[in-house]
Amino acid sequence: MPPLAALILDWLITALWPIVAKSGTRLYSGILFTSAGLVIGLALLSPWLCVKNRMRRIFSRQLAPSLFLMGVFSGIASVIYISATAYTTPANAAIMAQIEVIYSALLCAFFLKERITLGQGLASLLVMGGTGLIMAHDLSSPRWKGDLMILATPWMFQVSHIFSKRLPKDIDPVTATAGRVIYGLAAMAPFCAWTIARGGAWTWEPEGLRLLAVQGLFMSCLNFILWYAAILNMELAKATAVLLSYPALTLVFSWALGRETIAPVQIVGLVVTMSGAYWMTLLLVRAQRALPERQRVPSETGSEI
Repeated sequence: MPPLAALILDWLITALWPIVAKSGTRLYSGILFTSAGLVIGLALLSPWLCVKNRMRRIFSRQLAPSLFLMGVFSGIASVIYISATAYTTPANAAIMAQIEVIYSALLCAFFLKERITLGQGLASLLVMGGTGLIMAHDLSSPRWKGDLMILATPWMFQVSHIFSKRLPKDIDPVTATAGRVIYGLAAMAPFCAWTIARGGAWTWEPEGLRLLAVQGLFMSCLNFILWYAAILNMELAKATAVLLSYPALTLVFSWALGRETIAPVQIVGLVVTMSGAYWMTLLLVRAQRALPERQRVPSETGSEI
């Protein structure tokens, strides 16, 4: 599949993720819903792990450190993100996650020892202004707790992205996905056991099992494969230009499915935040391209679970 086609499909799936997560947290504890989805995703991937020496490569010294860190950081971020949707709306979750571009800029500044430019500072103000507008609007409701939790996750996705870009050039999307899932599950296993021991929410009702199937197939399998198929084979500028618009699609899906009534402040916050995020992305890409190859820091934007 061409990288751009993979990215567009991933864009559609990512837009649905906050809605699926919101539905799942009504029936399951956040960490159990996340982990069960990963188990299903791994089961679906298992037939392909027995060919092309994939399983051995996942546990090799060459890949294991990067895959482990990808799994740990993305796993923790996903648990917090999914748990946060129990308190806020899918639209808010998608919009608040756009603060990831600020974390990306800070990571680049840290690794490259460069000062934040005026343009990056102004773009950051737009992102913070849009997310702050929604936070201020939600202070009188329980949503603020979920919004705050969402703001804590993007830096962990960014760290996971950095290590994914350090994988060997010959790695395929299935191997990268399976490695991320396996190590993520291993890291979350003790916390799942603790949650179950304390009576974490779980159901075997058909509605819940259908949600788990959707989470496993689309969010913990296809989403990852499509993401790596795109980002490992195309320029960052093209990937971010497409993926950064997913909150708008989440807003439309959430409204069309009757999950929430869209407030004017959400639309304003979306426009302001996405404007800043897109501007910041273009500035980061331009700065990266101006550097010698050996100095470039792999970075991506867009929460891909």
